[in-house]
Amino acid sequence: MPGDEILNPESSDLEQEKQRVKEMIQRYKNVFGTEEGKIVLGDILTLCRFGETLDPKDPAQVSEYNVGLTILRMAGALDPLYSQLGMGR
Repeated sequence: MPGDEILNPESSDLEQEKQRVKEMIQRYKNVFGTEEGKIVLGDILTLCRFGETLDPKDPAQVSEYNVGLTILRMAGALDPLYSQLGMGR
């Protein structure tokens, strides 16, 4: 049935996507895991409004924050979230 491949955990497309995400997570860890990378990550998070009170009605602020959250997740700072999805280390 069309669309079943999205739900099928054995789908090769799903496995390829998981592998792509795992490789990208490793790249983020490689970059942001260094001392220089941590400094840059801190600067990026400042630009993404981490540590600030957000106006939930301001879509730009929420979007910036979500970018920072995604970077943290990909850099491994939020590993438990990815582990729950089967995409952790």
